[in-house]
Amino acid sequence: MKTPLLTLVFLLMFNFSFVTQATAGVTWASGKITSLMASATNPAIRLTGNISPDRCSGGTYGWLYFAGTAEEKNRIYATALAMSLSGKTVTVYTNGDDTTCRINNIQITSGLN
Repeated sequence: MKTPLLTLVFLLMFNFSFVTQATAGVTWASGKITSLMASATNPAIRLTGNISPDRCSGGTYGWLYFAGTAEEKNRIYATALAMSLSGKTVTVYTNGDDTTCRINNIQITSGLN
Protein backbone atom coordinates (compact mmCIF):
# COMPACT_ATOMS: atom_id res chain seq x y z
CA MET A 1 0.00 0.00 0.00
CA LYS A 2 2.91 2.33 0.69
CA THR A 3 4.35 2.10 -2.86
CA PRO A 4 1.18 3.25 -4.70
CA LEU A 5 0.86 6.21 -2.33
CA LEU A 6 4.47 7.25 -2.89
CA THR A 7 4.00 6.88 -6.65
CA LEU A 8 0.91 9.11 -6.52
CA VAL A 9 2.75 11.76 -4.49
CA PHE A 10 5.65 11.69 -6.96
CA LEU A 11 3.34 12.04 -9.97
CA LEU A 12 1.50 14.98 -8.40
CA MET A 13 4.78 16.74 -7.62
CA PHE A 14 6.00 16.06 -11.15
CA ASN A 15 2.83 17.53 -12.71
CA PHE A 16 2.87 20.66 -10.54
CA SER A 17 6.46 21.40 -11.52
CA PHE A 18 5.24 22.14 -15.06
CA VAL A 19 2.67 24.79 -14.14
CA THR A 20 3.40 27.83 -16.28
CA GLN A 21 2.82 31.37 -15.17
CA ALA A 22 1.61 34.08 -17.49
CA THR A 23 1.85 37.79 -16.82
CA ALA A 24 0.87 40.90 -18.71
CA GLY A 25 1.52 44.62 -18.53
CA VAL A 26 0.39 47.67 -20.43
CA THR A 27 1.92 46.70 -23.81
CA TRP A 28 3.51 43.31 -23.15
CA ALA A 29 2.59 39.76 -22.13
CA SER A 30 4.72 36.76 -21.14
CA GLY A 31 3.94 33.06 -21.15
CA LYS A 32 4.19 29.93 -23.24
CA ILE A 33 2.57 29.85 -26.67
CA THR A 34 -0.47 27.59 -26.43
CA SER A 35 -2.13 28.13 -29.83
CA LEU A 36 -1.04 29.20 -33.29
CA MET A 37 -3.40 30.33 -36.05
CA ALA A 38 -1.81 30.04 -39.49
CA SER A 39 -4.01 32.41 -41.44
CA ALA A 40 -2.60 33.44 -44.82
CA THR A 41 -3.06 37.15 -44.15
CA ASN A 42 -3.57 37.42 -40.40
CA PRO A 43 -1.64 34.82 -38.35
CA ALA A 44 -1.95 34.93 -34.56
CA ILE A 45 -0.90 33.21 -31.34
CA ARG A 46 -2.31 32.74 -27.85
CA LEU A 47 -0.34 32.62 -24.62
CA THR A 48 -0.91 30.63 -21.45
CA GLY A 49 -4.23 31.60 -19.89
CA ASN A 50 -5.31 33.48 -23.05
CA ILE A 51 -3.82 36.65 -21.58
CA SER A 52 -3.25 39.85 -23.51
CA PRO A 53 -1.69 43.22 -22.62
CA ASP A 54 -3.83 45.82 -20.88
CA ARG A 55 -3.82 48.41 -23.68
CA CYS A 56 -4.93 46.20 -26.58
CA SER A 57 -7.75 43.72 -27.11
CA GLY A 58 -7.08 40.02 -27.49
CA GLY A 59 -10.80 39.36 -27.55
CA THR A 60 -12.51 36.59 -25.60
CA TYR A 61 -9.82 34.04 -26.45
CA GLY A 62 -6.68 36.21 -26.18
CA TRP A 63 -5.57 36.12 -29.83
CA LEU A 64 -2.47 38.22 -30.47
CA TYR A 65 -2.03 39.08 -34.15
CA PHE A 66 1.15 40.22 -35.88
CA ALA A 67 1.99 43.72 -37.11
CA GLY A 68 3.80 44.45 -40.35
CA THR A 69 3.89 43.32 -43.94
CA ALA A 70 2.92 39.81 -45.02
CA GLU A 71 6.60 38.82 -45.06
CA GLU A 72 7.19 40.25 -41.56
CA LYS A 73 4.09 38.45 -40.24
CA ASN A 74 5.31 35.15 -41.69
CA ARG A 75 8.77 35.64 -40.19
CA ILE A 76 7.36 36.35 -36.73
CA TYR A 77 4.94 33.41 -37.06
CA ALA A 78 7.83 31.07 -37.93
CA THR A 79 9.71 32.31 -34.86
CA ALA A 80 6.62 31.80 -32.68
CA LEU A 81 6.17 28.28 -34.07
CA ALA A 82 9.78 27.38 -33.22
CA MET A 83 9.40 28.79 -29.70
CA SER A 84 6.14 26.91 -29.21
CA LEU A 85 7.63 23.59 -30.33
CA SER A 86 10.62 24.05 -28.04
CA GLY A 87 8.43 24.94 -25.03
CA LYS A 88 10.15 28.26 -24.39
CA THR A 89 8.55 31.12 -22.48
CA VAL A 90 8.20 34.24 -24.59
CA THR A 91 7.45 37.90 -24.09
CA VAL A 92 5.53 39.72 -26.80
CA TYR A 93 5.41 43.49 -27.16
CA THR A 94 2.30 44.96 -28.73
CA ASN A 95 0.61 48.18 -29.73
CA GLY A 96 -0.85 50.24 -26.89
CA ASP A 97 -3.70 51.97 -28.69
CA ASP A 98 -6.67 50.03 -27.25
CA THR A 99 -7.37 48.22 -30.55
CA THR A 100 -6.81 44.59 -31.59
CA CYS A 101 -3.49 43.32 -30.22
CA ARG A 102 -0.69 43.43 -32.82
CA ILE A 103 2.72 41.97 -31.92
CA ASN A 104 5.66 44.19 -32.87
CA ASN A 105 8.35 42.11 -31.19
CA ILE A 106 8.65 38.61 -29.75
CA GLN A 107 11.55 37.26 -27.72
CA ILE A 108 12.50 34.18 -25.70
CA THR A 109 12.57 35.12 -22.03
CA SER A 110 13.43 31.77 -20.42
CA GLY A 111 14.77 28.35 -21.22
CA LEU A 112 17.93 29.27 -23.16
CA ASN A 113 20.35 27.72 -20.68
